[in-house]
Amino acid sequence: MNTADNKKVLFVCTGNYYRSRLAELLFNHYADEAGMGWTGDSRGVLERTAQRGLSPSAIRYLEGRELTHLIDESRSPKPLKLDHFEQFSVIVGMCRKEHSSLMLTRFGQIPRMLEKKGVLRYWNVDDLPTPSHLNGGLLQRLKVAFAGNDDHFGQREESGCEHVDFAVRALVRELAGDR
Repeated sequence: MNTADNKKVLFVCTGNYYRSRLAELLFNHYADEAGMGWTGDSRGVLERTAQRGLSPSAIRYLEGRELTHLIDESRSPKPLKLDHFEQFSVIVGMCRKEHSSLMLTRFGQIPRMLEKKGVLRYWNVDDLPTPSHLNGGLLQRLKVAFAGNDDHFGQREESGCEHVDFAVRALVRELAGDR
């Protein structure tokens, strides 16, 4: 990891609406508090999404922790592009089960090479459960196709947001040791 020149972390999830965006906001907050000089950004593996703004789940979580100053609903989800792989020292896929296959499908062997070099890592933060009225939707079909099963479609909002927060704090502690 080249931390001396490029102190940037990229969080990646499916649509860049909930998990990766929450991780980005929390990471920038905690890194700033720690005076580390690291910055975070986020993207989605899907090239397009109908979502706009920030997930209501992320907003509720930030409000509940009195971090409303972090909320930016004007920024819509952004897609992951090939050149992002060269711009970040650390790349975090939010859920190996879900994102490893999507990354390989979109970018070939590049994600595997980055993982071997220690640049790309995966967490195991599941998405929110898919509402029953969306079970036949595109996102549901993608999860079944790429995850290989349909028996687990996410974790509860409270535990998902706390999981992101816990993992981000651990990453901040790890990277603060690289100063």
